[in-house]
Amino acid sequence: MTRAFILATTLLSPMAAGNAFSQPLVLTGADVYTVNENRDWAEAVGIDENGIIVAVGTDAEVMAVVGSDASIIDLEGRMVLPGFQDVHLHAIEAGVNAALCEFEPFDSLNGYRDSVLECAENDSTGEWVRASGVNIPNLLDLHPNPVEFLDALLPDRPILILDDIGHGAWANTVALKAAGYDVSGDKANGNIILRNDQGAPNGVVLENAPHNLRTLAFLPTEDHLNFAYDSFIAAANELNLNGITTVSDAGGYWPQGHHRVWDWAEEVGELTVRASNAFYVYPDRPLEEQLSELRDLFHNDPDRLVRFNQAKIYVDGILSQGTGALLEPYENDAGPELGYLYFPGEYLNKVAHEFSAAGFQLHFHVTGDNGARLALDAIVDANQDSGPHRLTHLYLVDPADYPRFAELNAIADFQIPPSALEDDYIDFIGEFIGDRTDRLLPAGDLLNAGATVTMSSDWDADELNPLIKISAAVSRETNGFPDVETAIEAMTINPAYLLQHDDKTGSIEVGKYADLVVISENILELPVSQIPSAEIEATLLQGEAVFDAIGLFEE
Repeated sequence: MTRAFILATTLLSPMAAGNAFSQPLVLTGADVYTVNENRDWAEAVGIDENGIIVAVGTDAEVMAVVGSDASIIDLEGRMVLPGFQDVHLHAIEAGVNAALCEFEPFDSLNGYRDSVLECAENDSTGEWVRASGVNIPNLLDLHPNPVEFLDALLPDRPILILDDIGHGAWANTVALKAAGYDVSGDKANGNIILRNDQGAPNGVVLENAPHNLRTLAFLPTEDHLNFAYDSFIAAANELNLNGITTVSDAGGYWPQGHHRVWDWAEEVGELTVRASNAFYVYPDRPLEEQLSELRDLFHNDPDRLVRFNQAKIYVDGILSQGTGALLEPYENDAGPELGYLYFPGEYLNKVAHEFSAAGFQLHFHVTGDNGARLALDAIVDANQDSGPHRLTHLYLVDPADYPRFAELNAIADFQIPPSALEDDYIDFIGEFIGDRTDRLLPAGDLLNAGATVTMSSDWDADELNPLIKISAAVSRETNGFPDVETAIEAMTINPAYLLQHDDKTGSIEVGKYADLVVISENILELPVSQIPSAEIEATLLQGEAVFDAIGLFEE
């Protein structure tokens, strides 16, 4: 289903429409974990017609407040939590990637050939061939000059194949020329253009460079925006069935019109999550021009479902590509000795200062310990009134910098899926950083140092399901979360604080929105390893069921 965005509509968003029921609603017979300051429990929640929580307590206490005219939902011992909040994911990208022609990451050259030809045949535009999922190291192992491979297949159509981790792409000569990547200067302004022995581009681009190619391949035409919209709606449904009611989209590729997709979804009443989203700051675009344009797109109305109030600033790349910025050299020759910086020298501080002074929260991508230090340094001179600011990923942080998070009120945001804790993965990262893997993803150390910690998914790069992440984070032998309660807080009230709406969401308390998730059983009574076996059965956004697997909220 596509949408003609020029059509007017009178539909309302869940926030405007209020509860799906015509009268107040009572959830009863439940294990309600409030995640309030005292970590209190209750057995019932009362919700008014506007989706606001008006009572929390025993069944009798809640009924006394709400009255006998309420619709009553007996949850029969199920667990109720505040809706999960995922503060670092890529919702539109996830939807678009799922709809694109998909590659098998570790395929053979013959497999890649078949995929390219199939993608070209199925793309009706006759212009760009667009796909996703290739693994760049595998590709380079198979062919040292992969631009030749694509040029031999389709020399006249631009080809863009995004990688499987969001930091690289494979393109042919037509595409590279369209982006101006056929000229010299392979590491200018965040763009890394790999070259062959003759000095020509070899078809692989890293870090900022894929974003510019993606902009060309997805110009904000009506067809592309309709495609992005439909892809996003599918992604939002996936968020809801995972119990997620609030997100922060870290993509923010505004030249592709992604912000318009969010605003339109809210306008026509099809937005089923709250969102405080980021605009990507391009390192190769003039700062003042970029800031001027993004000021016009900035909006931060706390009464809307969607806000665009963050600046996404890449400090470095990723460890597994040798582009994460380190204080001590890499153990191998994967990239520059100490990694790579998007904004060199004091320029990062200038970017951070200018955007925070304009009211933007700062959302730093950092993976290396030097990257983390530079981001913290930038926060020192940033406008604190637009914060709290945060660092996300944080694969390595120097222990000397642990106390600085609490001192600067800098939020530490981690992704800790099971895949990041597997021995094979740690051994793989060890090839790049040696025994520094002993302090990989130091969530526990930062908690002990007094930092406010959140846990997000980086979806679609990693696992989305919050229950899987809670289990993984608590099960971790070192640097994990001390208990399930703390892990829940890292996905509810702490994100709400980060996203500047902890007065409205993040816990089950009177006066807050009824953004809730209903789980089949009490995960605090399960062995930690069995938490992922619990089922998310319903998700409520301001009292309205946006996901209802078994019909609990059918009238």
